[in-house]
Amino acid sequence: MDFSPFTWQNKGKIFKVLQHMVMEAYSMLFGRRVEDMRTSLEQRRKQYWIIYQLLHQDPRMYIKDISSALGADPAVTSRRLTEALEEGYIVGPQLRKRSHKNTKEYTYFVTCEDPRTQFLKYKKDKNVVYHAVLIGSPNLWVISKEKMDITEDILIEGYRSDYHVPFVPNRSWETAIKTMQPKIETFDSDTYTPNKTIKARWDQYIEWDDQDEILFREFKYDLRKKLTPIMKKHHISGEKLYQWLDKLPQSCTTATYYFPETVAAYDPYFFIMETGYEDFIIDLFSELPTSSFFFKVSDHLCLYTYLKREFLRYAGIETNHFYKLHINLLLMDLLERGIISSEVHTIVEYYWGKDL
Repeated sequence: MDFSPFTWQNKGKIFKVLQHMVMEAYSMLFGRRVEDMRTSLEQRRKQYWIIYQLLHQDPRMYIKDISSALGADPAVTSRRLTEALEEGYIVGPQLRKRSHKNTKEYTYFVTCEDPRTQFLKYKKDKNVVYHAVLIGSPNLWVISKEKMDITEDILIEGYRSDYHVPFVPNRSWETAIKTMQPKIETFDSDTYTPNKTIKARWDQYIEWDDQDEILFREFKYDLRKKLTPIMKKHHISGEKLYQWLDKLPQSCTTATYYFPETVAAYDPYFFIMETGYEDFIIDLFSELPTSSFFFKVSDHLCLYTYLKREFLRYAGIETNHFYKLHINLLLMDLLERGIISSEVHTIVEYYWGKDL
């Protein structure tokens, strides 16, 4: 760089040199290039979407391979992945056990007088894998490793099936509704053919030892963890670890979730439906542009999804606003046509998931 003596004639040149130095220092300090900082939110969201697609296909895809798909260098790709996870555009990849005889879980939907007290009690119960307080009835959802002695009013109970987590389409909410409504209107029960999307394996045994359980707990909420520290921490061989990874499609459901406006922008809803056309319902609600997951308990189809608030609930003085509650209207249509015979839905107020 040219640091010739300052004169009024070359002050512009010196200013440009100093500006360049400041920008380089800023870039080094914050770990990103200036041109990267100028990337618009719209451009970044497109990159988050591409990353989601890739992780849905291969949860442990190498950064260099994601970089190739993005057309960006690995440093930028790493930052994009970190941003997507920290800001809630992407959640996961995570793991949940499949419903084999020796790894199955029992599920309860309960209505109780004081769900908050019950929630605190189950936090300490080592048999409880997950539990949530719901707004409505049922108002408590409990998943446990074994059957429990619950004295409250149990609405539904039973072993849960495998989870099914569909790929999220890249579309607007308006487009999703316009896609869903004609599907309902043209549904024909005479031509409906079930394809058994949701699986239950309660009579099937899978090899699952103590090291398998340790690895599951380590990777349950982050399948992209580095391998070597876990191997050293638990004294597990590389051979065992890679065997475990190879076995994942048989032993676990892998889920990567996507939220185009971040997960905090939506309300978490839980639906319980009775239907003789569960594969149609799964296909229908898989049109939504946010992540959902489905499973069965007893004869009930359960759906956990994230919705725009104005599509299902409204508080105001406009009497015609009901016709903008699109999900409510779809549910009414499904009931009137006999596609579902019953339906209840609640909001998930808060939950507790354990490394079990």
